[in-house]
Amino acid sequence: MTLRWFCFGGFRVEDDGRELDLGAIRPRSRTLLRYLAAAAGPVHREQIIDALWPEMSTGSAINSLHVAVSTLRTFLEPGVARGASRYIVRNGPTYRLVTGAQSDVTTFAEAYRAGRRATDRAEAIRSFQAALQCYTGDLLPEDGPADWVVPQRERYRTQAADAAAILAELELEAGHPVAAARAARRALDLDDHHDAGWRLLIAAQIRGGDRAAAERSRRQYESVLHTLGVSPAAALRVA
Repeated sequence: MTLRWFCFGGFRVEDDGRELDLGAIRPRSRTLLRYLAAAAGPVHREQIIDALWPEMSTGSAINSLHVAVSTLRTFLEPGVARGASRYIVRNGPTYRLVTGAQSDVTTFAEAYRAGRRATDRAEAIRSFQAALQCYTGDLLPEDGPADWVVPQRERYRTQAADAAAILAELELEAGHPVAAARAARRALDLDDHHDAGWRLLIAAQIRGGDRAAAERSRRQYESVLHTLGVSPAAALRVA
């Protein structure tokens, strides 16, 4: 069994391309699975309890955590012996979902970091493209405004918008205005207040010879600035 984990745009788990039916798991256990998948690393028991069982006493919450972990292990690896799970691993007071490279969260984070570290333009472009390919939507939208997911969701959305804006700048430097405009639009889809995204979109449209589109974008950007109480910079005006 080779499981792949998807947290962006909606949670799902696939086994060799076949989506697992998570409906067989109780809601709180499913939430724990999503929590661990999004964490992409070890999480202390107290953090899990605070996030998922805050209304319970410590003893009851620990028991509920143990039951949920056991349920998930049985679901993911039927017949697995106690302590032999490959996927949900306990190390003292911490729990970790082992996803390796089969997680969109992990792949996104690694590609984003690689893009930021890259000293070669082509390598940076490939890395940011790979990151954006992974980012198919907000992190775990099914968990709504849950306190434990909102900060992570906002962080990944910000990183994806920044990745798109940096990609737009790199494509523009490489002489690819169409690709640059596409990346800039992606940044603005994620954050319509992204200053660099607007500036790069306008610059890419001018560079590509579509001054009418650049003028439309400039007006849209000025409207955004107006809602923020910011006076549009004269330098953004398209001649």
